[in-house]
Amino acid sequence: MVFRWLAVVVLACASVVGGSGTVGAQERTHEPPPEAVQFFESGRAHYEAGRYQEAANDLERALQLDPSSTTLIFNLARVYELLGELDKAVEFAERYLTLLPEDMTEERERAESTLRRVRGAQEWLALRQSERPPELRTLTPTVIVRERGVVDLPFWVTAGTGAALLLAGAGTGVGALLVRNDARDFVLRTGNDREEQQSLVDRADRLALATDILIGVGAATAVAGLLLYLLRVRTFERELDPESDAPEGEVAVSVGPGQISLEATF
Repeated sequence: MVFRWLAVVVLACASVVGGSGTVGAQERTHEPPPEAVQFFESGRAHYEAGRYQEAANDLERALQLDPSSTTLIFNLARVYELLGELDKAVEFAERYLTLLPEDMTEERERAESTLRRVRGAQEWLALRQSERPPELRTLTPTVIVRERGVVDLPFWVTAGTGAALLLAGAGTGVGALLVRNDARDFVLRTGNDREEQQSLVDRADRLALATDILIGVGAATAVAGLLLYLLRVRTFERELDPESDAPEGEVAVSVGPGQISLEATF
C-alpha cells in the first residue's frame, strides 16, 4: 500500500511538470487509508478531464481521511486556484507551506511561488472590481402632463378674500334691511323723534352702500380667483401608463369609382 500511494504522488508530480496535472509534494512515507487513495485517484481523474469542482470534492474527502497529507493540501490549493476560489486557494497554500519541513527548500520555494501568484490574482481582482463602473439604474418611462386649472396659494388667497367679502356684504345687507324696517315702523311722539327716525334712515343707507361695495368687490375678487384657476395650466411629470396613454387613432375606408382609399389619423 505504501508503494501504491507513492506511485500516485509521483504521477501527480509528473503531470505538473508536463503542464497537465495537479502539483504534489513529496511526503514522508506513511500508510494512507485505502479510501483516501481511492478519492485521490478519482480526484486526479476529474482534474485531468477538466472537472475541477468534482476534483476538489474528491480531494476534500481524501483530506478528511488523511489530514496530514501535504500532497492533498497542495493539490487542493491548485484546484481551487483553477476554480477561481482564491480565498480557499490561499488557505490551502498557507497550510501547505506551514506543514513543509524547513529542509525541503525546493518544495518551500514552489509553495511560496504559488502563494505569491494566488495573492497577486486576489489583488488584481479586487482592483478590477473597484474600478468597475456602477450599474446603470433603469429609469421608469414618464410622460409630461398638462392640465388646465391650478390650485395654489394665490388661488386660495383670492378665492378666500372674495368669499369673505361676499359674506360681509350679506351681513351688512341684512343689517340695512333691519335698520330700514325699524325706521319705517318708528312712531313719532315728540319733536326729537323725527331726528331719531332720520338717523335710522341714514344708517340704513350707509349699510346699504357698504353692502353694495362689499358684494361688488367680493364678486370681482371671486371672479378673479376663478380666472386664476381656469386660465393657468399645470405641468407635471408622471409614470407612463401603457393603457391610458396609448395614442388613439381613427381609420376610415372610402370606396369610389374604381378605387378604394384608406385614411388613418393618429
